[in-house]
Amino acid sequence: KKNFFFSFLFSKNSLLIALSYGITNLAFNWAIAEGDVVRVVFLFYLMPIWASIFAVILIKEMPTFISFIAIAIAIAGAFLILIYDPSSVTFVSVDNFLSIGKEDFLAIIGGMFFGLGNVLIRKTTRINSLLKTLAIFFGTFLVAAVFLLINYVLNSTAKFATLNTIKPELFTDFKFLLIFFSFVIGLGLANFLLQLGASKLPVYITSTLLMSEILVAMISSNMLQDSPLQFYEFIGGILILVAASLMILNTAKKS
Repeated sequence: KKNFFFSFLFSKNSLLIALSYGITNLAFNWAIAEGDVVRVVFLFYLMPIWASIFAVILIKEMPTFISFIAIAIAIAGAFLILIYDPSSVTFVSVDNFLSIGKEDFLAIIGGMFFGLGNVLIRKTTRINSLLKTLAIFFGTFLVAAVFLLINYVLNSTAKFATLNTIKPELFTDFKFLLIFFSFVIGLGLANFLLQLGASKLPVYITSTLLMSEILVAMISSNMLQDSPLQFYEFIGGILILVAASLMILNTAKKS
């Protein structure tokens, strides 16, 4: 049909889906680029908690007793990662909370908007899954492009952190080209397969399979010799995964 591929632009919910996934993509990738990969992924997986809160607000889906238990466990996990201090007598460090890194906030924001996007997809029934997918990719491109443009303008007036300059000779460096194209192909394939799988599987199965990202992140971080997680951070991450699993099982039971 004429203008089929752009018809999602005329739906308010579709535009909100595009914005939500665009912010998710920007926040998560920015956090991954600057923070500890496993820590960022743990905090991102607070997503089912945000989704349950948005579900109450937007689609009037009231939480169950299991949902409240999951939220409490997730809060405990986030507490261990963000503000727990084993060296303090009170085990709570205000300094830890005030010194939460930008990447921590970005990971949480990414998970928050991912949860919002998932709820909006469930709420939006007037357009088909293909148009929802187009809206997601459109939003991912648009939000990133606007951010990079603003960043460039601010950077050109020396009001923003200086970015690494991409020089022409980089494109003759074999190592750079190998990493660059591996990243492009890997990320593109990951997005394609995620959309394909998510369109054919129930939400709770997709969410469960996505948790394999935690295992892959831990293995790859160890291979690349990133800074290891502290034991209490690891326990906090496990609690967040337990909470997410409870949310997924709760959804499966209702389905």
